[in-house]
Amino acid sequence: MATRTSMRRQFLIGILPILCLFALMGFYAISLFRELGGKIDVILKENYRSVLAGDNMKEGLARMDSAVVFTLVGENARRDEVFAEGKSVFEDGLKREMDNITLPGERELAERVRDVYRRYLTEVQLFFSTRDEAERNRLYFGSLLPLTNQIRTTVQEIIRINQDNMVYASREARSKSNASTRYMFLTVSAGIIISLLLAWRLQAIILRPIRNLTAVTRELGEGNLDQVVPVQSNDELGELATAFNRLTGKLRAYRQVTTDEIVKARQMTEIAFSAFPDPILTLSTDGTITFLNPAANRFAAKVGAKPALPEELGAELDAVLKGGPDYLPKSFEKAIALRVDDQETFFLPRVIGMRDEVGHIFGAALLFQDVTRFRLLDQVKTNLVSTVSHELKTPLTSVRMGLHLLLEERIGPLNSKQLELALAAREDAERLLRMINDLLDLTRLESGQARSYFERIEAQTLVDTVVEESEPLVSARGQRLVAQVAPDIPALAVDARQIRHVFSNLISNAVKHSRPGDVITLKAEPVDHRVRFAVIDQGAGIPNEYQSRIFERFFRVPGDDQNGVGLGLAIAKEIVTAHGGSIGVRSAPGQGTEFAFELPQAAASYETHPDH
Repeated sequence: MATRTSMRRQFLIGILPILCLFALMGFYAISLFRELGGKIDVILKENYRSVLAGDNMKEGLARMDSAVVFTLVGENARRDEVFAEGKSVFEDGLKREMDNITLPGERELAERVRDVYRRYLTEVQLFFSTRDEAERNRLYFGSLLPLTNQIRTTVQEIIRINQDNMVYASREARSKSNASTRYMFLTVSAGIIISLLLAWRLQAIILRPIRNLTAVTRELGEGNLDQVVPVQSNDELGELATAFNRLTGKLRAYRQVTTDEIVKARQMTEIAFSAFPDPILTLSTDGTITFLNPAANRFAAKVGAKPALPEELGAELDAVLKGGPDYLPKSFEKAIALRVDDQETFFLPRVIGMRDEVGHIFGAALLFQDVTRFRLLDQVKTNLVSTVSHELKTPLTSVRMGLHLLLEERIGPLNSKQLELALAAREDAERLLRMINDLLDLTRLESGQARSYFERIEAQTLVDTVVEESEPLVSARGQRLVAQVAPDIPALAVDARQIRHVFSNLISNAVKHSRPGDVITLKAEPVDHRVRFAVIDQGAGIPNEYQSRIFERFFRVPGDDQNGVGLGLAIAKEIVTAHGGSIGVRSAPGQGTEFAFELPQAAASYETHPDH
């Protein structure tokens, strides 16, 4: 069994020479800086101090000599002051020099200066105490001046040897710096070469297996699972390659199992779709047909290989494929009429988006439900309701006329009981007439027989007319109607009479469910190229479970004791839908109700015209 080699050990072995090289360079640089620092310290601290001390002694000696000369020329007033200043400066320089002896022979020169200076002070005292001018001249030129020159020469010699040593130390430091520069250059060059060799070695050890792993991973990403990473070492990279090979093996096995499951699921789906009697086809996101069940194949064979879909259905299909909601129409008005076996057949299309686990669209299913029989039954029902309503309206008119004559007492007076019965009969007859009229209106709207006259009208004008017509009904119940119209609201293209009928239904419904003193609000505002109208009351509200059925025919909220048969809201919905709009309700128990509908705004070039 091969011994496992650790990547950490290989890294340490690889960088150890570089670490050693840097350590040697660091130690060498430290010793070099210390040596250069010592030489600079010698130059700046020792020799330069001695040079400054020598300059001070020369300056002090010059001042003392000037004081002696003042005596010769008779300037005794300034003599003592100048001599004392020169003496102080000279002795200070001499003291610093005696404390800073650093060079061979420098001490002997300093002691010589000290001894000669002592003799010089003795001669100066004798010179100052002599009153005879000739004797002074003899003492100055015979004794003081030679001593002064001797001191100056010795001090200059001290300065010279210190300056020479400064020059020597500077040259030695420069030489050491140049040599160190060469050594550092050679060391750095060697370090670069070693680093390149180590980098090449590490590249062969690490980067080459990583490149192989990257290439195999790229192939896996393309779906090619038949890849094997060569195991070239017994370290962590080798373990990674082995684990990767095990992973690809499991992926291949999983792909095989998944492929089998997909094939089985597709077969089961096709079998399930084949059992449907209605045509079903699926499309990809680009609109390409990917599947047709047998009914769809028969359907295509009867109506053409590729039947043209209505423009409205194409728009709905595009909307679903782009992530919109499913298209699930419930009205027969959305049915498509096609010629099948020389007969007009109606199909109600449904577009259902196919989504993955996270909700992304990857296609759509298109279902054509044959609703010819249901549409025919609906037409029969509508015609029957219309016929019955017409037939009931004639005798009902006679009954109303008879009740009217009885209440006018033209054929004789009525007692109180007869009058009460006649009034109740007339109220029921009027209620029955309203119901028959609503049924006739609803059948005309559903069958398309209701003639509409579309005209361009301003929303403000429409609201003002509605408020004026509804004010008596609202005031009679002790309530108030408030209109709120947004500024710059666009115009509409509607049948004003039918839309006023919608407002009448909504406002009368709000009046029935409001208390005396309540406010009924009528709002109008623009919303996305449409105009939104709302009628808001402060009544008891509608429970949530009944709001989805509120626009159904003959539906009444359980427990509602108001008169009506439940056709007003259904008629309002039919009118709004016929105008290309939508209607809805928002309510909560105890918080009032809002009925709102939206209508498209009129185009700028719209002209008034009847709609047949």
